[in-house]
Amino acid sequence: MSKELTILLRNYAACAQRIAKLAYSLNKNLALFPLTVESAKHLTDEQEESIDALILRYSQSVAMMQDHLFRGIAYVEQEDVSDKSNRDKTLLMEKLGAIRSADEFGTAAILRNKFSHHYPEEADVRIERLNLVIQEAEFVMDAFQDITSFLKRRAYFD
Repeated sequence: MSKELTILLRNYAACAQRIAKLAYSLNKNLALFPLTVESAKHLTDEQEESIDALILRYSQSVAMMQDHLFRGIAYVEQEDVSDKSNRDKTLLMEKLGAIRSADEFGTAAILRNKFSHHYPEEADVRIERLNLVIQEAEFVMDAFQDITSFLKRRAYFD
């Protein structure tokens, strides 16, 4: 087994753990959504912390896929991505068949950036973004399954 494949499989296992935590947080918080400005005012501290954990796990999952899995797949597939942007890597993953849609993954990455960089926004815009995390988290989990299927098709693992 090549060094590149060993690293990819290690990163895949770490990402799988993060995706499992994302699924847990998603299921735990589903009953709170969709949020409104009014319902958000009545969240308990525990509920807010639970939503924060969902956002963190979502953001970490997207970042791990972009920074570790996409790069690892590219190296194993002998594609040079050393000078490529995240968008270029995402397009390559679509071309290789590791993900279905670079555009949809791009949407997930934009939402991740909005959460990660804490852009100032009105309460209604913030609530809209929080409501989006539910569908985008489901998309990210589906994209991870697509990557899993791709790795199996390529016989990188069973």
